[in-house]
Amino acid sequence: DVLPLDTTAEDQTLIEEYKGMGVLYVGHIPKHFQEKEMRQFFEQFGDILKLRISRSKKTSQPKGYAFILYENEDVAKIVANTMNDYILCGRLLKCQFIPMNRVHKDTFKGANRTFKTIDWQAKAKVQRNTVKTVEEQQKSVKRLLKKEEARRRKIAALGIEYNFPGYAAIAPKPSVKKTFPDDEGESSEMC
Repeated sequence: DVLPLDTTAEDQTLIEEYKGMGVLYVGHIPKHFQEKEMRQFFEQFGDILKLRISRSKKTSQPKGYAFILYENEDVAKIVANTMNDYILCGRLLKCQFIPMNRVHKDTFKGANRTFKTIDWQAKAKVQRNTVKTVEEQQKSVKRLLKKEEARRRKIAALGIEYNFPGYAAIAPKPSVKKTFPDDEGESSEMC
């Protein structure tokens, strides 16, 4: 009673594109085993066309599994049989051959490139420390005054008579531009 996977046109083009090639899933990879080491280790069996270790976008740490595309399907099957339950750096590797009709089209998206780590703390620091524009400052003051007014209403609704200066007392007032008449006949004195 298992339904077969429907093969769409995209899947058919993927199968045609990778015809004769084999995909290998490798799980339980040691943390320090990066792309370079994996390529060196698994190339002893045959030519690797693509290699992709799955990583966390946030921390850039490996998730512990990878996909390898071999030039020959038979080589991928041999590697799956040979390397399954192989102990590598104290970890028991799990290897499986994946038939082409089960391979997702984005499996090798971003393969064969080094992963660039993103310094999220530095990005957040830059965003936090940017100087606000006048419009942003006014929006922020408006929001704070609105919250304060809501707080005052809640206190009054509870029957509590409480006056506090709040943010309205220290809120920056909009500057008023003063203009002075510029009469040529009058002399202006400055203090």
